[in-house]
Amino acid sequence: MEILNEEQSKDLHPLRPGHHTLVYSKLLQLKVGQTLIIKPSDWVTKSLPYPTIRRVAKNTGFKFDYGRTPDGKNWMAKRVG
Repeated sequence: MEILNEEQSKDLHPLRPGHHTLVYSKLLQLKVGQTLIIKPSDWVTKSLPYPTIRRVAKNTGFKFDYGRTPDGKNWMAKRVG
């Protein structure tokens, strides 16, 4: 077990039951201008990660630019607002 101080835990979001996945939690932690690269090995469901990105945007008011990376191997979500 480990106890984190306030500084270490200020940006951590617990994974809640239901639709909250690790990618969902990471999207919540993004600051404006930061980009999350999602590798296929990180995303194991049949659907694409776009519905999860849209769900975070709808529930939080965050704005994202998202799509495939230029090399086409991964997905990316950049927080723009």
